[in-house]
Amino acid sequence: MAVAEDKPAPPSSHVSDPALGPFLASAFDPADYLNATLPALSLGGRAAAKGTSASLADLSSQTQDLLSQLNAQTTRLSAILTQLTDDILRSGGRLAYEVEVLRGETTGLTDVLKDGLKEDMTKFLPGGLSTEAHEHDTASSRRPSETQHDHDTAATEALQDTSQPPPTAPVAAADTTPEYITSLRTLTTVRTRLETVIKVFGEAMHWTIPPSDVSLGSSLISVSAPDPGSDSASLEQRGNEFAAALRSEIADLITADPDQGPAKAEARIQALRDLALLWKGTAEEKARGKFVDGLVKVAEEKQREAHKERERSRARPQRSGSVKEKQAPAKEQGRGGFLENLSRIRGFVE
Repeated sequence: MAVAEDKPAPPSSHVSDPALGPFLASAFDPADYLNATLPALSLGGRAAAKGTSASLADLSSQTQDLLSQLNAQTTRLSAILTQLTDDILRSGGRLAYEVEVLRGETTGLTDVLKDGLKEDMTKFLPGGLSTEAHEHDTASSRRPSETQHDHDTAATEALQDTSQPPPTAPVAAADTTPEYITSLRTLTTVRTRLETVIKVFGEAMHWTIPPSDVSLGSSLISVSAPDPGSDSASLEQRGNEFAAALRSEIADLITADPDQGPAKAEARIQALRDLALLWKGTAEEKARGKFVDGLVKVAEEKQREAHKERERSRARPQRSGSVKEKQAPAKEQGRGGFLENLSRIRGFVE
């Protein structure tokens, strides 16, 4: 049987080999292809003499040659397909970038036409730019008669719109947020979170703790003692200074403002407690938690001292008032005795 001769033109140069022509036919049949390519099997010497058939050994050899050729073509086409796939994947990112660039330029042009040149476009196109552009896009797919009819209709509407005064305020469009605004908001959120993370880690690096406050069990990890000239002494000093500064800060918050100070001190201590979670599971976890608990005790002591001071300040005016009331009669009594003595002296002089 012969293979159908209605073969389409090869779509590319990769399949232009004549050996691949039968595979590109629309009605490809493997049995017909093998019958047309391979000779028939001979059953006797008379058929083999005519040359239209072959023996079993010759047929097997020709079949192996055909399969080898097809295998080579398959390997070549697989390599070409792999290369094309790699090219597509490689150029996909560049194509996406170019599309985004064109999209940004289109968006900018649209904003200029709608916002910057809106009044000018209204003077020349009272019907608006979007309607005219839509009609221009759809006019190419219509018949000439329909296109002429649409142009006549548009001209009539334009004349009617020209006779009417333009609207004072444009109609509000649908509230559609552009994608670049959403992207900017996302970037702003990411930037805020990154700044928060950087701030937290900056505070964590600034919060030094004396090595002596670390528990004994964690210090057993060190095999040898630190050298006398190492930075352990300076680290101990910095840790003690920072701890003293935090205690002083908590105390100042409470004593400076007895009303709002305790709340501010509590917020500061809670921030330190949250910051101490960064060392969870490390050797410094217990030491930092103990230090925060010590700050809580300092805050409670300062609150009690502030409360006692307020009670004393309230009691002082009452005591001073009672003392003045008791001293008043004594002054009057002393005044009367002086006048009596003065009168006696006058009597003696007379």
